[in-house]
Amino acid sequence: MKASRVRAYWVEGMDCADCARKVAEAARALPGVESAQVSFASGRLYVVFRAPEAEGRLGRVLEPLGYRLRPEGQEEGPPGPFRAALFSGALLLLALGWNLLAPAPWAYALAALVGVLPLARRALARRDPFSIQALVTLAVLGALVIGAEAEGAVVVFLFLLGEVLEAYSVRQARKGIRALTHLLPKRALRLVGDRVEEVPLSALRVGDRVRVPEGERVPADGVVLEGRVEVEEAAFTGEPLPQGKAPGDRVYGGSLVLLGSLTFRVEVLSGAGLLGEMERLAEKALARKGRLERLVDAFSRRYTPLVFLFALFWGGVLPLFRGEFPQHLYQALALLLIACPCALVLSVPTAIAAGVARGARFGVLFKDGGALERLAGVRHLALDKTGTLTLGSPCLVEVLAFGVSREEALALALGLEAGSAHPLARAVREAASDLKPLPVEALRVVPGEGVHGRFGGEEVALLTPRSWPHPLPEAEALAQRGHALALLLKGGRPLALLAFQDAPRPEAKTLLEQLRALGLRLHLLSGDPMVRPQAEVLGFRPEEVRAGLSPKEKLQAVEALAREGVAMVGDGVNDAPALAQATVGLAVAEGTGVAQRAADAVLLGLPALETALRLARATRRVLYANLALALGLKGLFLLTTLLGLTGLWPAVLSDTGATVLVTLNALRLLAFQPL
Repeated sequence: MKASRVRAYWVEGMDCADCARKVAEAARALPGVESAQVSFASGRLYVVFRAPEAEGRLGRVLEPLGYRLRPEGQEEGPPGPFRAALFSGALLLLALGWNLLAPAPWAYALAALVGVLPLARRALARRDPFSIQALVTLAVLGALVIGAEAEGAVVVFLFLLGEVLEAYSVRQARKGIRALTHLLPKRALRLVGDRVEEVPLSALRVGDRVRVPEGERVPADGVVLEGRVEVEEAAFTGEPLPQGKAPGDRVYGGSLVLLGSLTFRVEVLSGAGLLGEMERLAEKALARKGRLERLVDAFSRRYTPLVFLFALFWGGVLPLFRGEFPQHLYQALALLLIACPCALVLSVPTAIAAGVARGARFGVLFKDGGALERLAGVRHLALDKTGTLTLGSPCLVEVLAFGVSREEALALALGLEAGSAHPLARAVREAASDLKPLPVEALRVVPGEGVHGRFGGEEVALLTPRSWPHPLPEAEALAQRGHALALLLKGGRPLALLAFQDAPRPEAKTLLEQLRALGLRLHLLSGDPMVRPQAEVLGFRPEEVRAGLSPKEKLQAVEALAREGVAMVGDGVNDAPALAQATVGLAVAEGTGVAQRAADAVLLGLPALETALRLARATRRVLYANLALALGLKGLFLLTTLLGLTGLWPAVLSDTGATVLVTLNALRLLAFQPL
């Protein structure tokens, strides 16, 4: 049995979402094809072949339908029917010149027929009486029948020109989705022993050691082995400031080394790294339709047949009672052009595509295009604390020493915590990294109590304060402020009190102020019963804080807010039910996989939260403007055509012009910049 082979192509010529469906159906119907999937927004076709010979036939099947296949890596050709538009325009100019010498309706008729021929061929191949190619072909042939040769020729040229502009606009939107993969370098410097060899990215394997000089991009995801550098990660987090990296830190493929050089170990291959995941999430998001897009699709499926039937009635039935057959037929031909829903159908997905692509550029990975649409309407923002607004690990924030120096107390604590993996032990080591630990012997750990040892012939210990029988007023005061505590003892006497706290993220307080400025009502939902002191530091009001919540209580709180629209931001397993229940769930990338799977979007950095909200609102404004343009122009020219004020030229402009306008309007989102 032959193994299946997966191939990916860029498809040129798809000018609406319905085209993607036709391409997929044509590919699936080809013998030797196991399955086919198409994303209109990204312009990509994925085909699973059972038989190798089917690969050669695929292009020949799609070409008569007006679609061209371009294997990945191949240069793009001219946008849309560029050559047909150029030829049609040249013939139209010749007809205009000839007409200056003598009336030459045949020259206009020739230009119209030559221009409409590829459209008629595509209309017949697609077998869809309501396709724009079929409607334009009927309108142009009808114009020739009633003696409107010049208008027929101009209609064809304007339509072809509009398709070229539309294809160019859609191509620019798709480039926004594919731009992330261009961040990866073409080659990498792999270390083999003491030798450096330059290899293509495809040659890299997990575990390889790779050197990245200053000014070069990291070729794959990995962990730094050597070097301290400044790295720009704006493509992942939206944070413009460079980030310091040292041995043990993670680097992402596509990030730029600004200062210094590093050696790292490849952990994830380039195609499967964070950049690849971002692109896959963007494409997955675009494959799912939002509420507004589903409504537009349903409307357009009914709109075109209704206007088509109305055109038949206006041009074929009404003249039987009113006469004026040529005038009614002329108006009916214009109605055929107005019947095409291309601008309406494109108005939503182009804006969503541009918004999702721009979000990925600033560290917001939407899994669902509808989530971008829903996020614009939320009125409440619920946030978890630990790992979301805080760093998620304790830091040593205060040392109260009794009769000894702070340094002496920390050196003894370092000796007691040597080799321990406890979070508080790590916090002590980070806070006292410049001190030398004292040599503590006979270390033993008592679960639930602390660590014991001997130093200088005396018993020493680092315990929880509740394990010591004598209460300390200082410990009670610090505990009331939400600190975790450790008591350092020597010879049974308190030597120091160490206070730990999960420190707020440096950007958290400023971000919360910015979110309030956007008009959102904030809610802190935390399982920590001692969260209020930290909430006050972050700027939360008392009525906005709910402490000591179980996962079920978090879910119920979000469920109550969801009636008015709520976005939930979290990172932990306990946040997953609330993330799934929220109008939009946003998971922090540093959190658990469970939270990320439950969420509608992933934030690669906390500052990306404000970007996501601003982008969602900008996308909603573009969506409404696009719908107004598409429906407004259609309605206007429908009315003026029936009143006899406009004819074929404005009718084609109402479709092609509106299509180009809504696409160009959506492209503005690719230039979106967070404030």
